[in-house]
Amino acid sequence: MKTIFHKITYCLLALCVLQSCDKGLEELNINPDASSTVSADFVFTKAQYDAVGNMITGLQGTMQYTTSYNDVASWGSKYIFNQGTAPYTVFTNAYPNEINEIGEVIRALEKDPLQVNKLAIAKIWRAYSFSKITDLYGDIPYKQAAQGYTQSIFKPVYDPQKDIYADLLSELEKAVALFDATKSTYGAADLMYGGDINKWKKFAYSLMLRMGMRMTKPDVALAETWVKKAIAGSLITEDADMAKITYLSSGQVINQNPLSYWMLNSDYLKADGISNPEGGKYHETFINYLKKTNDPRLPVLSVVYVGGKPSTDVSIQKGMVATIPNTKPSDFVTYSEPNQNTILKLNAPMLVLTNAEVNFYLAEAAIRGWYTAKTPAALYDLGLKASMRQWSLFGTDGVISQANIRCICCR
Repeated sequence: MKTIFHKITYCLLALCVLQSCDKGLEELNINPDASSTVSADFVFTKAQYDAVGNMITGLQGTMQYTTSYNDVASWGSKYIFNQGTAPYTVFTNAYPNEINEIGEVIRALEKDPLQVNKLAIAKIWRAYSFSKITDLYGDIPYKQAAQGYTQSIFKPVYDPQKDIYADLLSELEKAVALFDATKSTYGAADLMYGGDINKWKKFAYSLMLRMGMRMTKPDVALAETWVKKAIAGSLITEDADMAKITYLSSGQVINQNPLSYWMLNSDYLKADGISNPEGGKYHETFINYLKKTNDPRLPVLSVVYVGGKPSTDVSIQKGMVATIPNTKPSDFVTYSEPNQNTILKLNAPMLVLTNAEVNFYLAEAAIRGWYTAKTPAALYDLGLKASMRQWSLFGTDGVISQANIRCICCR
C-alpha cells in the first residue's frame, strides 16, 4: 500500500514540475533584449548607414586614382584582376543588410496610414538602394528580393534591368505623391535630411533625373520622358539641399566614414609617406592631369611627406606609374598620397547626390533640347563651381577660395 501511495505521490510531483516548467519555458524563450515589432525609425537609420557605406573598396585603383608597387592596393591600375572579391561585395552585402532593412521598414509603416511621410521616404531610399545595385550589376533579384523570411523565397529570380528601372522610376513618382505636410515624419532618425519633406522631394526628383539620364542609350525616348518629369519637379540645385551622410571622428566604426576608415586602415594610418603596407600612392595620370589644368583641388586632395610631415605644395606633387616593378622604389616617400586632413578624415561626409551632379545632368539635358531654362555652358559652370565648393564640407583644408573657383571655371 505504501508503495502504491509513493508512486502516486511521485507522479503528482512530476506532473506539477512539468507543468511549472512549461510555464517558465515560455518566458525563458523570449529574448529580453530583442523586440517582437519593428521600430521603423531605428531600422531606417541602419538602412541609411548600410546603403551609403556599401561600396566597392579599391575603387580609386580601378578608376586610375591610385596605384602601388604591388598588385594589392590598386589592382585595377595594373589592368589585372587579382582581388576577386571586390566586385561582388556590394551585391552580397546589400541583400541581407540595406535591402532587407528597408523592406522591414516599409512593411511596418504600411500598417499605419498616419505614417505616409515616413513610408514615402523609405520607398525613395529603397529606390536609391536598388538603383545603386542594378547600376553596378545589371540584372539582379528585385521583385522577389529579401523575401526569404516573409514569403519563404530563398532563390529569387533575376529581373531584367530595364524592368527594374521602369519600376523604380514609377515608385519614385508614387512616393513623392504620398507626402502630406500635415502628418509626422522622421526626426533625428533620418541621417540625411532630418525628415525634411521638401528636401526629400528634391532628392527623389534628382534621383529620377540621374536614372533618366542613364537611360539615354538603351531607350532615349523613355529617358526624355522621365528627365522632363524630374525637371518639372523640384531638384537639388543649392548647396544646402545636397544629399549627404555625416559621420563622427570617434566612437563605433559604423559612425565613421566607411571609405576613409578603409583607406586609413589598409594603407595610410601611419601617415609618414613611407610606411604604406599596401604600397598605395596616387597614380601618375591623375596627378599629372590636375597639375596640367592647374586644378585648385590638387592641394585639397594630395600631400607629399617631407621630413615626416605632409606638404600640399603643388610643385612637389608627383604621381607613381602603374608599371613600377613589384619592389618598393627608393624614392617611394616622394610620391603623392591622399590628404589626411580632408578625404581621410573619419568624420568626412559621404556625398550621395549633389547639386554639382544635378547641374551636370541638366547641362546634358540642355544639349539634347530637353531643358531650356539655362544654356549648357551656364549649367556646366554652375556644376563646376558647386563641385569646388563642396570640398569645404571636408574641413578647413578643403576650402577653395572664390578667386580660384572663378579661375578654374573661366579657363
